Amino acid sequence: MKLTNQACLDDGFQAITSLSCAVAAGVQLPDVGSLLWVVLRQMVPCDAMALFMLDPAQAHVVVRYAAGAHADLLDGVARPAGAGIAGWVALNRHSVLNAEPIFDFGFRVSSAPALRSSVVVPLVDNGAVVAVLALYSTDLLAFTDEHASMLELLGPRLAVALADAGLTQQDQAVETRPILRLAPSSTPA
Repeated sequence: MKLTNQACLDDGFQAITSLSCAVAAGVQLPDVGSLLWVVLRQMVPCDAMALFMLDPAQAHVVVRYAAGAHADLLDGVARPAGAGIAGWVALNRHSVLNAEPIFDFGFRVSSAPALRSSVVVPLVDNGAVVAVLALYSTDLLAFTDEHASMLELLGPRLAVALADAGLTQQDQAVETRPILRLAPSSTPA
């Protein structure tokens, strides 16, 4: 039996509220990320997820948690704030629907199963971007306006849960991968 969208949203709110209570018990980012992955992929069918966090100087967004397809390649990838899809979302505080993941991850997502679309949402608490949530699919144009709206409705609760846990100030000694820079195309003259 398929849940209605309202029931799905209600379940999401309940799970996020439970997450907020659990955060008081001192959970870590992998715990929060794992729970989000389980809950969100039931609400919005997807093949991968990434939580981008701003570095302390707010100059870069860094994948601090990844799950699903290519998770091992995505974890730790850094992008300048304002660059790529996640960086643009962090800077402009607007969601992006069905952008190509290659703009954030380059070749990392082109091997099978290739990630081909995304829904990327800012998580804002008290006027500050706490994180950027990105869900990815192997299908083109996999996400709908309804998916984006649902994530935007959950966004403030997710942001509070992450902020309350102090997860935005993760140990900066965590290994990060080099900042991804897309090279200009080299076509013969």
